Amino acid sequence: MHFEDKSIRDQIDCLAKLTGAPDSFVEQVRDLFTRKGISLDDDSSPYLRALEEAFIREESIRVGTIAARSAGAELTPVRETRPQLGSAEHTAVRDVRIDARPLLVTRRQHEEQPLVPGPEELQ
Repeated sequence: MHFEDKSIRDQIDCLAKLTGAPDSFVEQVRDLFTRKGISLDDDSSPYLRALEEAFIREESIRVGTIAARSAGAELTPVRETRPQLGSAEHTAVRDVRIDARPLLVTRRQHEEQPLVPGPEELQ
């Protein structure tokens, strides 16, 4: 039995059906190839791994977003209470609820300016 290689167009359509990808994503993938001057009728085998990863990644993000929305995870407003000025507590007490969404972790920011080598004498 001999199977013919699928074209890029056919492979995109197949992956879209398997993953349930939205039409907007499918069009973005097609546009990527045409902008790079690659015909959608070309053999898909050199691009197969990248195509599969792209569609699987899109599906994973879409499913995760739907799950987060359906979980009802929303921020509860922060309520701030201030003790009386004469009380022993002088700081604000906050009642905070944290939602179940993943946190965004960013690189630590430094306020120090980098040193740049310059002339030896003062200016």
